[in-house]
Amino acid sequence: MKLAKSTGTKRDRRTSSKNNGSKGVNSFVDKLSKYRQLSDIELVQLVKGGEPEPFDELVRRHSVKIHDLCYKILRNYDDARDMAQETFIKAYRKIKKFDGRSKFSTWLYRIAVNNCLNYLKKQRPTEEIYEEMMSGGKDDPVERYRSKKLREMIYSAVEKLPKVQRAVFTLRTLEDMSYQEVSDILKKPISTVKVNHHLAVKNLRNHMKEMI
Repeated sequence: MKLAKSTGTKRDRRTSSKNNGSKGVNSFVDKLSKYRQLSDIELVQLVKGGEPEPFDELVRRHSVKIHDLCYKILRNYDDARDMAQETFIKAYRKIKKFDGRSKFSTWLYRIAVNNCLNYLKKQRPTEEIYEEMMSGGKDDPVERYRSKKLREMIYSAVEKLPKVQRAVFTLRTLEDMSYQEVSDILKKPISTVKVNHHLAVKNLRNHMKEMI
């Protein structure tokens, strides 16, 4: 009887352990599902309240766009990855300073752009090896060559722009943002943004002419 009782107790413990483990996993999944249903602002409020987990959901939502933005400014995947990571680190550290007057994504973009511009100030211009980013349907080798060369020329010309013009051109043209959105991100008047965009386009045309 004692042996049966002891064996039964071990079995109960194993069953209880499995159930507890299952509950833990289910609880974690439920929490992730809950976070994904919340808005950015709601997630930010939870992080401000001392819950770090909701920030993982914010990273999941915005990491691709932030990395893409950094790459368009820096033209280097490793540098873009580092600056994107730095963006989220700074965002987490400064989360309590986010007042909600702009969208969270706008606030993130502002941090990312500033990171990239500050990084560029410390770097000497270097030649980049551009990967081939071709749209589908161009199987003709001549067309592919021309398209690749044109893309390389544009990227090279963008790199020669002054830092503010590069940021404005990247956000306005490459990211297809409105002047108001660019203004909010860079914290510059719309008139200043428009002037810098106009100068960026003008300078790009001049750089392109020199390359042809």
